[in-house]
Amino acid sequence: MCSSSYKGSEDLKMDMNGAHKKKKNFQCDSCSSSFINSRDLKTHIEGVHKKIKKFHCSFCSSSFTQSGTLKRHIEGVHEKIKKYTCSECSSSFTQAGTLKRHIEGVHEKLKNFQCTYCSSTFTFSESLKTHIEGVHEKIKKFPCSNCSSSFTRSGDLKRHIETVHEKIKRFQCSYCSSSFTQSGNLKTHIECVHEKIKNFHCSDCSSSFTNSRNLKTHIETVHEKIQKFQCSDCSSTFTLSESLKKHIEGVHKKVKNCPCTHCSSSFTRTGDLKRHIETVHKKIKKFQCSYCSNSFTQSGNLKTHIECVHQKIKKFQCKDCSSSFTHSGSLRIHIESVHEKIQKYTCSHCSSSFTSSESLKTHINGVHKKIKNFQCSYCSSSFRRFGDLKRHIETVHKKIKKFQCRYCSSSFSQSGNLKTHIEGVHEKIKNFHCSDCSDSFTNSRNLKTHIEDVHKKIKKFQCSYCSSSFKRSGDLKRHINGVHEEIKKIECASCFCSFTCLESLQMHHAAHHK
Repeated sequence: MCSSSYKGSEDLKMDMNGAHKKKKNFQCDSCSSSFINSRDLKTHIEGVHKKIKKFHCSFCSSSFTQSGTLKRHIEGVHEKIKKYTCSECSSSFTQAGTLKRHIEGVHEKLKNFQCTYCSSTFTFSESLKTHIEGVHEKIKKFPCSNCSSSFTRSGDLKRHIETVHEKIKRFQCSYCSSSFTQSGNLKTHIECVHEKIKNFHCSDCSSSFTNSRNLKTHIETVHEKIQKFQCSDCSSTFTLSESLKKHIEGVHKKVKNCPCTHCSSSFTRTGDLKRHIETVHKKIKKFQCSYCSNSFTQSGNLKTHIECVHQKIKKFQCKDCSSSFTHSGSLRIHIESVHEKIQKYTCSHCSSSFTSSESLKTHINGVHKKIKNFQCSYCSSSFRRFGDLKRHIETVHKKIKKFQCRYCSSSFSQSGNLKTHIEGVHEKIKNFHCSDCSDSFTNSRNLKTHIEDVHKKIKKFQCSYCSSSFKRSGDLKRHINGVHEEIKKIECASCFCSFTCLESLQMHHAAHHK
């Protein structure tokens, strides 16, 4: 390389490293790269410019520019060589990083990312970020352009628009005209309604279920009756820790740290107190309509009111006629049903077809309404839908009450009954107001009784012995027993009823004991 000479090999080596190592005399003609020898230049040209792949896989048609890349391909795709074995269990992995994550996540459970708001820890920073935004900060960066709703993730916003505003049901059932917004709902529909696949069998009896969750619930409640959570204040036991927690808070502790400053009511949560004040005392409606005297508690409700009542904003214009609509989904349905006459909803009972699912539903209810294909195995009742049959069995025969009150030990078979119970018994919310006076009630039944008793004074229970009439059957019964009891001399031999004349006894016997 040069004419220099040295006494020892070390001096020669230093000269080579210092003076000649960085010299790259072999220049690439295709780019500005240069190399210290011709072999590296040749490798560069073949790998970058010519893309010569001379290393061919013997298992498939793949080829590679380097032997190492070919080796990794064979090990990862064909042979699946997992040379990184876990020392704690028999698991093995193709990469060291995957093994490390396995050990930290399964065995060591290293959670290096601590939440600054609570004691939760996470193995990944992304999981911590999602936790903080969803639980503590409630950051909803994705607002809906059609209403006041907002979401923390774009996927949730997309599903909201498709299911609420556009009502897109992309997943069509191959057996009937039903369609669904999610593939999971379609799968459940097919398995429960058409195929009735019950792959989960109980080992203790002949019962089978469509999913593992129902099987587990069946075993715990029917066979094992596992109540592993014991109350420390009484002898009550529960199958779930949440049920025990609700029992303690509702029955024993009844901690209500949020008292109302306007009345004697107190609540366990600030949110419940806030709702109580706004609905009972203040009835705050901060958002006033500029067109009329209506006011609303939320800006979204005011916006909807103005668009629907006053402005009638219809942004989506039909290009075939003068019709316009407030939503794109309504416009699409209009075009398909009026102009294109697309009848994609076919009746499963006859050959009729319709342009919308609502028309099909109306047809079935009007023509085939009495068709009840789902027969109850416990009684003679039958139903048109599988869901109605399931609810019937749970509420009537099995007496399943899966909706637990968080204030006391009461439970209900339907969420609506639970809501009515909480509002009427615990929170004392009176949403039913009398239009004739200032009284309000917790349910419609009490309001109706109030109107009939106080304002209308309806007395629909007439005494058969005199001209007296009463609002309630109990009052009529007490009147007869107290005033006319001595009149009844002819007694029925089959029951406790008695009558004043033989004709009344004969009519009674013919109607009830024939």
